[in-house]
Amino acid sequence: TLPKTWDLTADVVILGAGAVGLTAALRAAEAGASVLVVDTNYDIGGHAIISGGNVPLGGGTAYQKKYGIQDDPDTYFKDLTDWSVVEVSGMPEYRYNDRGVQRALADNSAQTFDYLLAHGVPFVDKAPDNSGGHAVGISAKREHHTVWTKGQSLESPAGAGGTSLMRAIEDAARKAGVKFLLNYHMDTIY
Repeated sequence: TLPKTWDLTADVVILGAGAVGLTAALRAAEAGASVLVVDTNYDIGGHAIISGGNVPLGGGTAYQKKYGIQDDPDTYFKDLTDWSVVEVSGMPEYRYNDRGVQRALADNSAQTFDYLLAHGVPFVDKAPDNSGGHAVGISAKREHHTVWTKGQSLESPAGAGGTSLMRAIEDAARKAGVKFLLNYHMDTIY
């Protein structure tokens, strides 16, 4: 049954405790907002927690620079939007239709990597590659990896690298004061 009264309040309510939701919650809390994350699942993570933990970030990330991989926001943007750029197999890669969103992705990708690293995401310290992703590095290698070594469990439903990514972001969000309401489905916002 539905509760008769609702006594939870927050400056920001995030629907979904996946990679985007948790990161948005963390950023909002760091900006001084009270944050509540609502998710229908019993735990955080969404699809990301069962993923391989491969994170395509480019435009000149710290690891790209460290390992001598040339990349910049303009090259990344071209890879995201130019229909003449094709994959190694010659197959034309899908292109996103919102150029503004893709420009923002290209311009902020390296800073996103730094942000995640600073918040405890244990990226493997090795040269980015194109392993585990589909067309993430047309002109430059952009796939960064997290690894989970503790096996499958309640903490890691798939025993996959995505657990390392998501548990680190969850930990940072909880430390920043983000509150969670799990096993709840949001139907209506008033």
